[in-house]
Amino acid sequence: MPSEREQIADNLADTCTFGGLNDSYGVLKSKQEKNGKKFWSITFCKARILDGTIDVYSPNFIRIAWETAIRDLPHRGSEVFKSEGDAKSFIQRSFIRS
Repeated sequence: MPSEREQIADNLADTCTFGGLNDSYGVLKSKQEKNGKKFWSITFCKARILDGTIDVYSPNFIRIAWETAIRDLPHRGSEVFKSEGDAKSFIQRSFIRS
């Protein structure tokens, strides 16, 4: 049975995959540790225009960082979200384009 953090990471990885953010190397999920803090990390991409990571530290601390050529977003940026729903909405609104 996955932990709550891992389930959130799985759900956000699915959002990226179904949104087509898996061009070059796919959507990859792994457990990481940085400065003594353990978290789940998801990488996502869109060839030539977007590279990003989602770090799930807890159900109410999810960090999304990116580098992009999408003109209506800052070239580099990061945001912190207090819920899975807010993070998912941001991904869909910002990175998944038709």
